[in-house]
Amino acid sequence: MTDQLESHLRTTLGHAAEHAPKAPSGLRTEVVSRSRRRRTRRQALVAALAVTAVALPVTLTATGGQKGGDVATGTIDVRHRIPSAMDGKTPLGERLVIDNPSEERPLSLWYAKGKPGTVLLCQAYQSRTGGTTEQCGDPLDDRKATRQGSTESFPYPSTGVVMHFGTARPEVAHVTAVIKGGDPVTGTIYRPKGAPQGIWTVSAPTSETVTAFEFADAKGQTVARVKNKPAIFPEEKAQPVGPAVRMPGGLSVGLYKVPGETLLWKLNGQTVVMNLVEPDHLMTDMGGKKYPVELAEHDKRWLGIASAKTARVTLLFGDGRSVSAATRPDPWNLGIRLFAGTYDRARTIMYERFQIIGYDDAGVEIWQQTHEKR
Repeated sequence: MTDQLESHLRTTLGHAAEHAPKAPSGLRTEVVSRSRRRRTRRQALVAALAVTAVALPVTLTATGGQKGGDVATGTIDVRHRIPSAMDGKTPLGERLVIDNPSEERPLSLWYAKGKPGTVLLCQAYQSRTGGTTEQCGDPLDDRKATRQGSTESFPYPSTGVVMHFGTARPEVAHVTAVIKGGDPVTGTIYRPKGAPQGIWTVSAPTSETVTAFEFADAKGQTVARVKNKPAIFPEEKAQPVGPAVRMPGGLSVGLYKVPGETLLWKLNGQTVVMNLVEPDHLMTDMGGKKYPVELAEHDKRWLGIASAKTARVTLLFGDGRSVSAATRPDPWNLGIRLFAGTYDRARTIMYERFQIIGYDDAGVEIWQQTHEKR
């Protein structure tokens, strides 16, 4: 899982490389979860990804491996290769490539040989904006089954689905997620060719609480049970600083300190998007350069923050249609404007080519960004 500063860095990766194709600053079609215990390594990972000059600022939903697992890290230095989580490791068997229901992008799981006598489960996942992250968990022991991670994030995936995954020895034939107050959810056991163990996955709605995973043999006898420890996000219990602002589309936005100043956008009481607004990071790229807009989208809604002189924001699509939203002042004196609106497109706008344009009070265009079709 990722932390608050990582979230901000990921929203500005498009600004990190001057020669990258233009993209809407801070476009975040999927927002990230955070874990402060991995702050240092994750920040380095984001920096490493920046030098790939992706066309879109990306946000990666990390799949929270076991504590202490290996994570690819690096710094922004184009003279050196970006370290890989597989450095010093040897793949064991084929990779399992499946759909990540939280991102609607591929997720790869595979085994690797680490230090002498150790075997790890590794993973690589791709965000809907195109960025890829890989990491390996802790060495496996003699347990019949383990939970290695999930696609859980904060804010929760806009698809409303989280996939859990882990390892399964040969005697494990079935996996089931135990749901608090609900019916169990059956998962799948995969047996990649040449892999030392199987790999299991279970997908469940974010609205359900998974309390444990039960594993059974071919005869249906339980051979292992693993408790599920849901991630704890401090933002869920944080109290707002000052009043919240009601926005179009049923959204509201408030200022929170978790611990840094962050805007949390909520829909029906659940956080769907966040903006880091501390003075040192507010709408600023990794080189310290200011940019005019951070755009996000969630379930037919587009929203974000813009520069103080922006009175109206417009999305102009490739087919000539457009949507606009008037900005609103923030009551927290952050020096920004808030905007939100809805759109009627067949798919998330992340898949389309469009321009995002800002206008001042006189209707004069003051900035423009282009998002290329993915």
